[in-house]
Amino acid sequence: MIETEFNIGNLNLAALDNQGSGSVVIGLHGYLDNAESLRLLAPYLQTHRFVAIDLAGHGRSGHRTAGAHYNQADYLQDLYALIESQGWDEVILLGHSLGGILASLFAALFPEKVSAVISIDACGPLTEDEDTTVAQMRDAILSRHAKSRNKLRVVELEDAVKARCKISDIPEAHARSILSRNLTQDAGGHCFWSSDPKLRTKSMLRLTEKQAEALMRAIVCPILFIGASNSFKNLETLFPKRKMWFLNAQYEQFVGGHHIHMENTDDIGVLIRQFVEQL
Repeated sequence: MIETEFNIGNLNLAALDNQGSGSVVIGLHGYLDNAESLRLLAPYLQTHRFVAIDLAGHGRSGHRTAGAHYNQADYLQDLYALIESQGWDEVILLGHSLGGILASLFAALFPEKVSAVISIDACGPLTEDEDTTVAQMRDAILSRHAKSRNKLRVVELEDAVKARCKISDIPEAHARSILSRNLTQDAGGHCFWSSDPKLRTKSMLRLTEKQAEALMRAIVCPILFIGASNSFKNLETLFPKRKMWFLNAQYEQFVGGHHIHMENTDDIGVLIRQFVEQL
């Protein structure tokens, strides 16, 4: 895959592109990850144009302007702008975690633009009860205020890898490849985060379960959900509860953790290839 960039108005989105000539598959990574986390799936999409983007504020993509934050709806706005700017028709959306949530939401809002969704370790939006509204909004404002005072600091890659592995089930090699794309160097060789510190703030307000259901019931295209046996997302429990929300969905589970597509790339890659080729 080659490095490329898309201008969507006031924002540049970095991406990895296999330069294929088939129908377009857009890769959407997870929270605090970047396009590197989806690179391993490229060999299984050789009959398609596979473009894995860095979401705004992640990896090598541009940051939102001062005072702006990172809401799910804004990522959907970016995705719409990208598809429109390139004149792509009926794309396939392949997302991991946050990327899977975004893929399903976009398919609900713009069914005419999406021919299929592949959602890895995500089954629709995260939700909260209405009675948590005050706490959600208060915590979000406090976290945004605290992050606004953060100063630039030097980052040691190996220290960052160890810290990431302590809070997630990702192997060191995979964490290193992802985090390397989230860093930049100055002339003296010192590393700093290229990803926006504001990404590490809390969501202002999550959807309720009823809102999530209404959105997911609007999806008309086929959806392939891929779960991981050892992930904190627990899709094996969540999918049966939400199965009736979807018109045309299938669920497959594999042994492994949250980044199952990096751990068990061949089995998942073959499944994805079979899914997209039968569309």
